[in-house]
Amino acid sequence: MNWVLLLAVVAGVTTLIAVIATIFAVTRGVRHASASDELDLVQKSAEAVDRRMFETLNAVPVALVETDRSGKFVFANRAAHQLLGRRDAELLGLRFHSATWGVTYPDGRPVPADLLPSARALRGQTVKGFQHLMANPATRRKMLVSVTAMPIENALGEVTGSIAALVETEGLSTPEPAPQIEAPAPDPVLELTRRVFEAAPGALVIVGADGVVRQANPVAQALLAEPVSPAGGDFAELFLDEAARGAGRQALHLARVSPEAEIAPVTSNGVAWSILPLANADGVIDALLLSGEAASEAAEAPAETPDIAPDTASLDAALAEAAAAHQAREADLAAQRDQAMAAAQAARQEAETARQAAREAEVRAEADLAGGRRMENVGRLTGGLAHDFNALLAVMTGALDMMLRQADDPARVRRLGQAALAAGQRGEALTRRLSAFAQGDDDTPSLQILDAAVLLKAMESRLRALAGPGVDLMIEAPSEPALARLDPVAFEGAVKALTLNAIEAVGGAGSVAVRLESLLEGGLRLSVRDSGPGMDREIAARALEPFFTTKPGAAGLGLPQAYAFARQSGGNLSIDSGPGEGAEVAVTLPDAPRPSDAETRAA
Repeated sequence: MNWVLLLAVVAGVTTLIAVIATIFAVTRGVRHASASDELDLVQKSAEAVDRRMFETLNAVPVALVETDRSGKFVFANRAAHQLLGRRDAELLGLRFHSATWGVTYPDGRPVPADLLPSARALRGQTVKGFQHLMANPATRRKMLVSVTAMPIENALGEVTGSIAALVETEGLSTPEPAPQIEAPAPDPVLELTRRVFEAAPGALVIVGADGVVRQANPVAQALLAEPVSPAGGDFAELFLDEAARGAGRQALHLARVSPEAEIAPVTSNGVAWSILPLANADGVIDALLLSGEAASEAAEAPAETPDIAPDTASLDAALAEAAAAHQAREADLAAQRDQAMAAAQAARQEAETARQAAREAEVRAEADLAGGRRMENVGRLTGGLAHDFNALLAVMTGALDMMLRQADDPARVRRLGQAALAAGQRGEALTRRLSAFAQGDDDTPSLQILDAAVLLKAMESRLRALAGPGVDLMIEAPSEPALARLDPVAFEGAVKALTLNAIEAVGGAGSVAVRLESLLEGGLRLSVRDSGPGMDREIAARALEPFFTTKPGAAGLGLPQAYAFARQSGGNLSIDSGPGEGAEVAVTLPDAPRPSDAETRAA
């Protein structure tokens, strides 16, 4: 075998393979660089499209919100922030919670959580034009909105979220009241003329130039056969018999065209009607006044009055008698005036005595009421303290029992002893609070400047365990410090009592929102809203009374305990509720200065 030839062939083949590999590597490198550049271009184009899409959605004047599969907001445009009253950082991660935005039907009935448009869209339904009332949390303004919601599906047809458009309608806009046009004041001359016309002892009728009745006084209306208004009817047809109608119409015509002529009265049905033409400001006859009187009286001629010589003696006697009567009347009036003044003086003294007695009774009533309020407030606080103290005693007795059972384990005994000691110290604080409150000292040493947001967040797990799986519980607290001067034990007791009341109100199947927010004017507002049946005015007025309850088996101390906490902290408690509208109980706390470094180190 020619090994030289074989090695030469192998070397040639190896060289050829190396050349081919080099060419392949260069070609692949160029293609890889080209693919990387194309990928970068695609990513930049996608980012530009996303940015353009975000800017476009923000410019849309309709509120658009997108949720994920769990119902939490993942996107909201600028119009949605304005409509829902939340900034982007506050809105994202929340749910379209009926308790937070006060969602109700237009008639005031609460909307169940599973019937909200976003919840229905997450079940694959398309909702169009669903109208409901909602409240802007920032302005507390109620709005009527129309919501259209659709599900968002992936390539496999699975629902991955929802998108909804909210449009405020004009259904709640209050129309401007129409301007009230004041009627012109009646002309006193015309009013007097009307009164004289109505009170005339004889029948008076005013007719137009065409013989149609314009107005008739009560005496003339009494002459009609039927009790109807004669206005608009023909005078001859209404007031004259058939035989006299022709003569009556001729007399009316003659009086209109010849007002200076003497026209004989028209007699019909025993009434003689005299005619008097009435001219307007231009001197044109446009109406006629007809005066009716009994025909027998009209036919009689007036008798001449004989001349009677004046009797001076009789006149003097009459004048003297009139003067004497006047003096007697003056004396009688003076006596009556004196009697009235004496009676008025006596009544004034009696009223002053009664006013003084009423003032003294009012002072006594205020003192009694103050004492009653003190006992009432003590009762409110005592109820909450009894519940908390019972829990502390349970911790202490349980710890001591475990210590006796684990006496051979020093470490466990130490831990149990520390727990019992902490419970005992909290019990001491509770008794100090009760003693100070009963003595009228609301400014107890237990009040501290604390961050209420931290306290509320620390209670979240316990509140959710209290609510159970059937209640849609939402807890919101500001991310920045929310400082208030309060008793932490009383704060936890008030929050727990209000939340428990709300959970019981929804019957374990509804929505409850616990929210702590900082007010623009200063201070904090702790509110608990539920979607329950609400309260009418009478129940809301008595809700703060100790031991008052509408639920069988309840103690009726939840709201009184919260009211005692608000009063002790220098705040106030308010209830906003109505039948079928749910209820919101809010505790407003005054603003507190930031703690000094010394207080911070002591804490």
